[in-house]
Amino acid sequence: MINTKFLTLTLESNGEVLELGNNEYKLLEVHGLEASDYDVNVTEHYSGIGGYVKNKKILPREIYFTADCMDWNSCEEQRQRLIKFFNPLNSGTVKVNYCGIERYINYEVESFKDNRTNLYEQLNFTVYIICPDPYFYEAEKLEELTTWIGGLNFPLNLPFNLKQRGEDKKNIFNDGHVDTPVEVVFKGPAINPKIVNQTTGKFIQVNRELTSEDTLYITTAYRNKKVEIERNGIRTNAFNYIDLDSTFFSLSVGDNLIEYSTQSLEPQGVSIKYSQKYLGV
Repeated sequence: MINTKFLTLTLESNGEVLELGNNEYKLLEVHGLEASDYDVNVTEHYSGIGGYVKNKKILPREIYFTADCMDWNSCEEQRQRLIKFFNPLNSGTVKVNYCGIERYINYEVESFKDNRTNLYEQLNFTVYIICPDPYFYEAEKLEELTTWIGGLNFPLNLPFNLKQRGEDKKNIFNDGHVDTPVEVVFKGPAINPKIVNQTTGKFIQVNRELTSEDTLYITTAYRNKKVEIERNGIRTNAFNYIDLDSTFFSLSVGDNLIEYSTQSLEPQGVSIKYSQKYLGV
């Protein structure tokens, strides 16, 4: 019977890559992948019976793992490599492959420990990392909202067909565990471009004309909201053109019917980029 159970960690930091769970390093234990710590704040009722939930928090995620260096002859060389790699001054990203499911998370180094009691033992080490953003992410996805269908077929065997623009809406399914922010890319021309999540009723509109040389970027990430217009490779802030009734929406878990519109002109293309977020892997 083929064993389909496996776990690998691929860490990237400061341009270097370290793979654990392969022939070079054997993973002995890993903790913190399935969930972060949660904090549920319950306030007691004045009546003295029970209480109510005041707020909930998902705390920063701590991950730690222990591994063996499989090459006894290079233990001291590997020890120096590991000390350099797990530099607390450098941030990193760890990609987890859990039985074929791949997700990644950003981390900071908390500690690196050589667990040997003498120089003649096999190199065994433990690393603690902390992830301020507790969510795991999948690779970024790109959804094109502008589509072209078929074409106009002419008799007399003319050597060309004219394509027609398809619907200006598309359903995007968020398979993650929580809502996820988006980046909208709107390639002009357009007048007052608008993007709507018909599932939630929320929309973002930019009250500005885009030329065919302009590309509008809208980012809805928490603490990183942006509205920028790029022309000739230079981006400028366009936040002040946002319609006051706009909401920087995210993709809800499940179906999201996304539609774009303009008050005039047809854009060259409209797309949405996003990475699904997960509570664990």
